[in-house]
Amino acid sequence: KVAFQKELAPQNAIEIDTFGLNPIPPIEAFIKIENGQIIKKSEEEVLQWLKNSKLTELKSYVESLFQQTDYIVVKIAEAEALGDTEAVEQLKQKYATQLQQRQAIREWNEQMKQTIRNAKTLEEIRNLELRYG
Repeated sequence: KVAFQKELAPQNAIEIDTFGLNPIPPIEAFIKIENGQIIKKSEEEVLQWLKNSKLTELKSYVESLFQQTDYIVVKIAEAEALGDTEAVEQLKQKYATQLQQRQAIREWNEQMKQTIRNAKTLEEIRNLELRYG
């Protein structure tokens, strides 16, 4: 661990409040460079950065959930491409539970996206856990 002492910091050092975030986001969440100057972002800018980061994390998480059943969608698509409507219906029946689960994941994903976009505070984003089911 590194101890930070204000008296040892340069006079022009920027103090950054990590708002109790764990893990601490990368430095670009808190600062920006304008006209060659390092500028501390406003709380609103940090919030927007964290929202974008959380949306990216959500996308990756949902993709990983779908990967488990992507083969089902491929099977159905292949049967449709071949014009085999009987096989399509059989596959839909066989995998009805998994297809319903995929739909539930899509609905949960949309709810989570909306929750992230509607967050008004850093605390809301910090407390948001991306875990399906």
